[in-house]
Amino acid sequence: MGELKRRKYKVGAIKHSAHSFEVDKPGKDSFRLKECGSDIGGIFSNDSIALVEDLSGSEDIFKLIFDNFYSMDIVFVEGYKKGKFPKILVLTSGDVKKETGKFGKDEIIAVVGESKVETDLNYFGRYEIKKIADFLVENFIKVYAAKEVELFVNEKSVVLNYQMQKVFKNIITGVVKSLKGLDEDIESIDLRYKKSK
Repeated sequence: MGELKRRKYKVGAIKHSAHSFEVDKPGKDSFRLKECGSDIGGIFSNDSIALVEDLSGSEDIFKLIFDNFYSMDIVFVEGYKKGKFPKILVLTSGDVKKETGKFGKDEIIAVVGESKVETDLNYFGRYEIKKIADFLVENFIKVYAAKEVELFVNEKSVVLNYQMQKVFKNIITGVVKSLKGLDEDIESIDLRYKKSK
């Protein structure tokens, strides 16, 4: 992560825990605010912020990431083995085939290990930090950074995560395609709105 940060990318990281946890301590003001009924509680200072939100247990991990890390170029999720995320398997020892066999065919995008092993997967030694960063930039960050849809409100750019870009694109192209007189494929659409006085 440090190498990507050094390259000026915005990096998010979140750790999954199989058990409940407490970030705040009972008796503290921020804990009491949450206890009084707020759905999201937290504390902030001039240089950091911590928020705690109660979850029902049925939340989609993709939605949680999109809602909370939308401005990041890449997000690392540690310890979450479920879901069809691209996964980097970090091995200290053990059989690569046995370990990768626990996941779907296309889930493992790379293996990081202590010593060279025989595998058809992208393999990196644990100290090949720059090579791992190059791999992530070329195959993930640049691929998803392409902005198909940009939104400006009052001349200010609004950050749209990948999911929201797809929503805007599908709605706008769907409406435009239904209009009469358009015989060609849509290459681009410029839409402007100005409030009437």
